[in-house]
Amino acid sequence: MYSSKPGLIIGFHGCEESVRDDIISGKTPMRPSENAHDWLGRGYYFWENNYERALDFAQNPPGKKKYDRPAVLGAVIDLQFCLDLLETEYLNWVKYS
Repeated sequence: MYSSKPGLIIGFHGCEESVRDDIISGKTPMRPSENAHDWLGRGYYFWENNYERALDFAQNPPGKKKYDRPAVLGAVIDLQFCLDLLETEYLNWVKYS
């Protein structure tokens, strides 16, 4: 039908406040996550339209990591650059890779 999803979404990423502030100010670029618990591997993880879930993640990160000042980074995300596991084509790609 079409090769990419049209449109933009708002995404939220839970992190340490200083990380959020450094990214917003341009002091530091956002780095892809490379943690053992990243079930889809290296990349950027955002909660679609869910600020509360991102804040919960920052307040209760997996493993023994704890943030001194949990915060949320918001972003406008172009869907054509995202892996959509609701699409059979991409779900099969992940399943068999």
